[in-house]
Amino acid sequence: MNDTLFEALLALRQKRALTADEQSRLDGWLAAHPGDRTRWLEEIALRAALNRLPEPPVPSNFLARVWQGIEAEEMRGAPASTAAGWRAWLRWPSLATQFACALLLLATVAVVIVQGRRVSSHTQVAQSIEHIAALASGPNVELLKDFEAISRLNQSAADVELLAAFERER
Repeated sequence: MNDTLFEALLALRQKRALTADEQSRLDGWLAAHPGDRTRWLEEIALRAALNRLPEPPVPSNFLARVWQGIEAEEMRGAPASTAAGWRAWLRWPSLATQFACALLLLATVAVVIVQGRRVSSHTQVAQSIEHIAALASGPNVELLKDFEAISRLNQSAADVELLAAFERER
């Protein structure tokens, strides 16, 4: 048996009576270590004296006194805690708070950018569809009225004659 086991038996004896096995181990320990026998006897005498003491009476207004103490403590602590709360808000935040704010700011900026691109891409898609729809509807009636004049301008002979006229003028 080691010293910690003797201490454990002392603590166990304060809570309850020892079993036969525990008592035999204790007797073996006390036979080997006679100096601990006096300590053991003192502990037993102390425990017996404490058991003989009467329980102190509880005052009839015990609960009321406890609540008064709690309320008095709250009243003393309330202004200080309010002032401390404002001071905490006014002083520079901790590093963890700064990091959390920066992270929140970056997340907000990322969401705004993504949503902005979505809106612009939706706008671009709508404009492209408008443009394609205008082209797909076919040629304008005004263009068809001037079709013959335009096709004559496209003939290469007229261009050669015009170029020769310009050359003569020079």
